Amino acid sequence: MNKFIATFDGFNFSKTNCEFAVAFAKAEKAHLTGVFLDDKTYTSYKIYDLVIEEGVSEHKLKKLKQEDQEIRINTSKNFEEICVDAKIEYNIHHDQEIAVQELLHESIFADLLFINKDEKFVHHEEKFPSRFIKDVLSHAQCPVVITPETFVTTEKIIFLYDGEPNAVYAIRMFSYLLSSLHSLPVEILMVKKMEENLHLPDHKLLKEFLKRHFNNTTYTVLRGIPEVEIVSHLKFEKKNFITVLGAYRRTMVSRWFQSSMADALIKNFNMPVFIAHNK
Repeated sequence: MNKFIATFDGFNFSKTNCEFAVAFAKAEKAHLTGVFLDDKTYTSYKIYDLVIEEGVSEHKLKKLKQEDQEIRINTSKNFEEICVDAKIEYNIHHDQEIAVQELLHESIFADLLFINKDEKFVHHEEKFPSRFIKDVLSHAQCPVVITPETFVTTEKIIFLYDGEPNAVYAIRMFSYLLSSLHSLPVEILMVKKMEENLHLPDHKLLKEFLKRHFNNTTYTVLRGIPEVEIVSHLKFEKKNFITVLGAYRRTMVSRWFQSSMADALIKNFNMPVFIAHNK
């Protein structure tokens, strides 16, 4: 049995992230852990809410902390109710240290992590995607599914391929972790430079591998700038899809699957994105 984890903000529960995590956990018969990041430095109140004429009110601070605790507990109950209704195995963690550090530590002991694209764990506005999301994608120790604003049922799989090991690793991890989707149509999507031919690198080995995992695979090779061509191509896709890609880290392992590619997919489509890097 695989262990999936889904992370939540106790003050702003993402029902969509919960729906995706529960749906996939149920389909895969996986255990789901709800990770509620109750960072002690992240509160619903501001410091000036504590100030009275005599200074900082300890009584008010105690009251506000208690209210925050009640909000977080009630939020985790929402997750519990959804899991019970879905009849899946689950448990709940309330992690109270620095949010991103806690989540990255949890990811060491998980097979797959679900997180909503809008999570940020700060109250002020941030440029999309948030620093929190970027840190998680760059340093998570397991594959990550970025969930969109609303829940959709997956009808097609899009594998982004550049001929590098990381792209194949992402395909492999997806096939292992989400085997319930093997019967869905699959599209291998590659973008090459304008001067390059349309030959698919290692096409015989790739097709041999995919044939062992998926029943219905097509291949598309485009020319141009990946971030532009892939987004343009996917805008014409009529089925609800999940996109699968390799490294988010800025390394030499993958030629073009960098943060800008993942960011473009997350920003432009109300569809989940599966990201894995081969460490």
